[in-house]
Amino acid sequence: MSHIARELKMLFYLNSHRNRYVKIDELSDLLEVTPRQVRRYRDDLDQNGYSVEQLTGPTGGYRLIDSLDKSLMIPDNIMLALTLSGRNNESLLKTLHDLPVVPNIKKNLDGDNYISDHDIEILSAISTAIKENKRIRFDYNIYDGRTIDVEPYKIYYTHHTYYLRGYSLFKQALRKYDIDKISNIKLTDSFVPKESLMKQTDEELSIYGIFDETEETIELKLKYFNDRDASMIDRYFEFKGSLDKENKIYTVKTKNNAEPFYVIFALHHKVEIINEDVRRHYINYLKNYVNKLEG
Repeated sequence: MSHIARELKMLFYLNSHRNRYVKIDELSDLLEVTPRQVRRYRDDLDQNGYSVEQLTGPTGGYRLIDSLDKSLMIPDNIMLALTLSGRNNESLLKTLHDLPVVPNIKKNLDGDNYISDHDIEILSAISTAIKENKRIRFDYNIYDGRTIDVEPYKIYYTHHTYYLRGYSLFKQALRKYDIDKISNIKLTDSFVPKESLMKQTDEELSIYGIFDETEETIELKLKYFNDRDASMIDRYFEFKGSLDKENKIYTVKTKNNAEPFYVIFALHHKVEIINEDVRRHYINYLKNYVNKLEG
């Protein structure tokens, strides 16, 4: 990992733990450097306007005095690429190119922008396996921790979560795997990626939301009223749809007609559902929710 990547990681880690003093040894383990180097990073941050308070003694450590300005918000894929490029000794741009597009920038940097060491380890191993065409074996705790073998095809990101799209050797089909649920990952033997599966993966990843293989694809059409809102609507749907600017219609495909309802509810004053069947389903969804609230 580069010097700048380590300093950024330290800065964001301190920002995520501003409620306490972070011990130097903890930062040393996090950044995989000596305590002496951690002190140098602290001096660099301090000299560049990020005031880091130091408390000596057994309960001491470093604490970022002021929360990071929201203008410093960085998309998740940039933060992840900084880490992976350092680990794999690759250029940042090359690593970034291989990662999924992450359109959502965190609304704030307190607590939830930090990418866990577990996710970094798993994503790093999967990224390497995809590049080297290696099968992977891992424990998947959704299946009671069962060990499974997968041919990895692509990492993707939706609903603020990273997933692997891979070919299950047991199921003989493409499946999705939640990165958070993977552990004890190992690269095994080589395989030749099938062009048909690569094409199918790319097509499926253009669909909005978290989906299972048994669900039917639904095409949702929304009428929007203001061109200024078009990019915002696309952002809400993670850039998975298409815009017809002439007729002011936004079209997006989904594998679950309930998932877009969260987005539609947030955009209710900016869009109108064109599909009559989806509109009825949405109205029933809202009625059921209201009945549940009323008891």
